Amino acid sequence: MYQLSRRPIIIEGNQVALGPLVEEDLEQFWFWVNDKEVTQYLSDNLFLNVFTRTMEEKWLKKVLEGTDLTLTFAILIKPEYKLIGVISLDRIDWRDRNAMLGVFIGDKSLWGKGLGSEAIILLLDYAFNILGLLKVSLHVLEYNKRAIRAYKKVGFSESGRLKKHKYRGGRFWDVIIMEIFAEEFKERYRSRVATKCSDLFMKK
Repeated sequence: MYQLSRRPIIIEGNQVALGPLVEEDLEQFWFWVNDKEVTQYLSDNLFLNVFTRTMEEKWLKKVLEGTDLTLTFAILIKPEYKLIGVISLDRIDWRDRNAMLGVFIGDKSLWGKGLGSEAIILLLDYAFNILGLLKVSLHVLEYNKRAIRAYKKVGFSESGRLKKHKYRGGRFWDVIIMEIFAEEFKERYRSRVATKCSDLFMKK
């Protein structure tokens, strides 16, 4: 597995695995962040910008250096462990035990196959069972119907809206706020982390 993935695997699912980003990911991310078909669905401002290779190189360098407030993972499809996207916990608040989730599948040929949903479940397993967070939230544009369905299927629920918050395609759109709590997640899913680290998570 290690030779196939060319990077360590942090947590593994049925179809995808999560691992750290590496310098070799730069070229692929550079193409993805300049693909408007991909970035039209993201709630940040990637859609508005044009990214030079140097700009993307600076972003990746910052990610590789790491920070206590963000954890970023490569989404890798099995069995080749090919890079297909990225997922992250952002604005981690260690005192109040919450964070924001960000995710995108850059490989458009793999949209609608449930890979993003599985990656989210793996990340939430890490967030709740390794980091001990209480809640994970996300922002999604109201027209991103596919993502909203996926988030609801995973277990997120809408908790509010930022009305007419993003300007896209000649009009303003709401940003939907969704969230999931640790107890809700643990009721729905068996922890792969707990299974892998069985001594650490042994029953009292």
